[in-house]
Amino acid sequence: MIKTFPWARYSRKLAMRIENPYCVGIFSVEDATERHLHLAKGSVGEIQAGNFLVFYWLVDPEDGVIIDARFQAFGNSALVGACEAACELVIGKNYDQARRMSAELLDRHLQDKSKLPAFPEETFAHLNLVVDGLERTAESCSGIPLAETYVAPPIAMHDIEVVEGGFPGWQELTAKQKMGVIESVLETEVRPYIELDAGGVEVVDLVNEKEVIIAYKGSCTSCHSATGATLSFIQQILRAKVFPDLDVIPQI
Repeated sequence: MIKTFPWARYSRKLAMRIENPYCVGIFSVEDATERHLHLAKGSVGEIQAGNFLVFYWLVDPEDGVIIDARFQAFGNSALVGACEAACELVIGKNYDQARRMSAELLDRHLQDKSKLPAFPEETFAHLNLVVDGLERTAESCSGIPLAETYVAPPIAMHDIEVVEGGFPGWQELTAKQKMGVIESVLETEVRPYIELDAGGVEVVDLVNEKEVIIAYKGSCTSCHSATGATLSFIQQILRAKVFPDLDVIPQI
């Protein structure tokens, strides 16, 4: 007996992507040539096995940035939703960032404000198949140069759920407990995006109950955005999720 996946367990955002996928379709060699772009194509899975997908990217040959993305998918409805999410996320990023995308990031992209998983647990295999598809498609771009410095575009602030008044009981927490809350928010809301650029961030200290001292790792240590867009993104997240008066200071 084939087990169906109830729509009631899909997030609202996931259901919308499945019902009205915007990125479904293909790009041809002619499409790429007309726009002076590189056509990247990658497929994974098997139709006979029940799940198969193909990604098509139009990539800037000068810096590896994905200008547009489409997909074809055969299989469970969750696979269609995951492919749609992947196409939305890769546009505007380069192929190296695209291949670093994780199943967790795809799921987070389609979570509703409840923060429950967008995909039921039994559909995680479809997310992993999409991640494999991103890797396969990126491989066809390996000869394209990348910009010397780049940063994954942070998510828009209107997509961030603000905790009114801050984390419950924040003022009464001990310093150690506050550090734990900050670490938890960084782990779920910040690191998945920074890791697209092979970077990382750690909490070093909390000074005067409002100054969050952080240390960058990996490529973030030499990226100019570490004191610009990335720093602003981290501070906005912590102010929205933890406490509105927090200031984030990078350890130089």
